[in-house]
Amino acid sequence: MPDDSLDALIAVGQQLEEDRLREEQRQAEIKAAYTADNVVHLPRSEQKTNGRLVLRPARLPDPCSLNPRPWLYGTQLIRGYVTVLVAPGGTGKSAYAMAVALSLASRRSFLLDHIFAPVNVAYINLDDPMDELERRVAAVMIAHKIRREELEGRLFLEDCDGHGLTLAAPARDESGFYVANPDEEALTQLIKDSGIGLIVCDPFAESHTLEENSNPQMIQAAAVWRRIARATNCAVLLVHHVRKGDTVGIDAARGAKAVTDSARVGLLMCTMSAAEAEEFGIADDDRLAYVRLDDAKRNMAAAAKARWFQLRPIKLGNTFDPTYPNGDSVGAIVPWQPPDNELDTAPTTELNTVLDAIKAGPTPGVLYTKSRRGDSSRWCGQVLCDAFQVQDRQAAKMTDAWFRSGLLYEIEYFHPKWRRKTKGVAVRDHQRPS
Repeated sequence: MPDDSLDALIAVGQQLEEDRLREEQRQAEIKAAYTADNVVHLPRSEQKTNGRLVLRPARLPDPCSLNPRPWLYGTQLIRGYVTVLVAPGGTGKSAYAMAVALSLASRRSFLLDHIFAPVNVAYINLDDPMDELERRVAAVMIAHKIRREELEGRLFLEDCDGHGLTLAAPARDESGFYVANPDEEALTQLIKDSGIGLIVCDPFAESHTLEENSNPQMIQAAAVWRRIARATNCAVLLVHHVRKGDTVGIDAARGAKAVTDSARVGLLMCTMSAAEAEEFGIADDDRLAYVRLDDAKRNMAAAAKARWFQLRPIKLGNTFDPTYPNGDSVGAIVPWQPPDNELDTAPTTELNTVLDAIKAGPTPGVLYTKSRRGDSSRWCGQVLCDAFQVQDRQAAKMTDAWFRSGLLYEIEYFHPKWRRKTKGVAVRDHQRPS
């Protein structure tokens, strides 16, 4: 064999041996990382470099060493993530977002959510001018008795008048279509410079110029806010509209579903329905002033268990101009608790007295009815109305619960006056309250 061929074989063998030794060293470093105080420090060769995708071994740290999720405000706002608040127009979503902003900035939980960490807050409204934003701030301050010094240097307002805010826009170059992010870098730097912990964008749709019904484009629009949240370690609250005529569920959000899918938390706000107003004894003319808030990515609670707020008109006292002697009245949102059913806390002895009366019937040989139709004096709920001086709706709620539990049930009996069989209400004594 020629000397040059032999030299080549030797060189190849040496290279293979060097490669083997390097791989053994790499594996040894990874193994050592797993045994060093339960924390894995990956070799630099394992990191993603030059855009190359790699798979890194799991660190598997001690669970007790993991940092808690950095929640800021209840379970609605979290550092490094995006929250989307979805609601129809005129519901009060802007009033709610403004109240949340002032709650965090003033370090006061007047909406009854826990504040984990007070932070500086930036509120960007892309619909209304600055003077309108200042009226809304003033209304919240009056409604919740916030002093000016509690917000100074901690609350930032911007209407982007004259220049707007464009975080995602269609663009084209020699390679074709792409999504540009004109204001991303500038906004990121402003958030860092001002130490912002929460930024509110109202509405989200005005922060981009992409096609709203395109899932791929909405993924891009939402991704900008997610990048900003992570780059600045702040929470982002995006206020978003619903489609016309659609107010049920988080999927009612206007445009492509990617917007709400990209959010860590999805909140749905809607006005009180006619059925809910009847349940709570609210006049139909007044019900639009009451709104419910649901964590729509988790559950839609029953009406009595939902979170409720009331929009109250707040007089600003700006009566200096004789042209407008009454000044302005601006809506501010406050917590509202549905009234308790008085019968839920009624004494057991009094409830059993009512059950005795239901069992006996309105007249000898005649039983009460389950339904309110026809002669209301024979409705079993009327006994509750008379005994506790409550409204029909409260009595109906209690009797419905009794029927569901089996305490009350219907039987067929012979009506002495009608001389025919009919249905009446009976009581299972062994299921009485005790």
